Amino acid sequence: PPPFTPTSDQEKAIATIDGFLKSTEQVMILKGYAGTGKTTLVSGITKFLERVKRPYFLLAPTGKAAKVISKYSGKPAFTIHKKIYRQQTIPGTYRFILGNNTAKGAVFIVDEASMIGMHSDLGSNGLLYDLFEYLYNGDSCQLILVGDDAQLPPVGENQSPALNAKTIKAEIADYCGLATLTEVVRQALDSGILFNATKIRRLIEEVEITYPKFQLQGFS
Repeated sequence: PPPFTPTSDQEKAIATIDGFLKSTEQVMILKGYAGTGKTTLVSGITKFLERVKRPYFLLAPTGKAAKVISKYSGKPAFTIHKKIYRQQTIPGTYRFILGNNTAKGAVFIVDEASMIGMHSDLGSNGLLYDLFEYLYNGDSCQLILVGDDAQLPPVGENQSPALNAKTIKAEIADYCGLATLTEVVRQALDSGILFNATKIRRLIEEVEITYPKFQLQGFS
């Protein structure tokens, strides 16, 4: 039996992920508030993929984020740049070009996807476009973009395109699945930081944004 009872949001997300992994579709988004269980689900996905002997890669936009996903999953993780680009040396200089995706049936799981923008000085089109081009160059590969769209968007952009299914379908792919987690688990609310962060997160969605009144009583 599982060590915890999934929330209704988590149950829906698990069903969506299960259907996605069994399909021929290539991309889906898993997004949600801090403390809603994204980390737990990603850890579960990796364990499932290992059990069915399906290859997967854990990626993140920065080295720090890659270390975090590696720590909580117990598996190696890499930056997106290290995975999809390779260095091409030209006499007197060098440049980065898109590498060859030799994976077959692999699942690419990208954490902290809110940081991925459509503009990049390393690729010809931008990091998000290059990530998809790399995915498509493989054989029956799939991509799961994980993150919180309330985080700061990439520099120079007013939203996080990698966590916006409409943007992806309009600009890059014909299909983009979506699973959203909004229910903060009880254990997370025992943390004063996550409790108040959740209050702020919900205020962001209000029409008229007001400053939050932090609750300090009851927390260390």
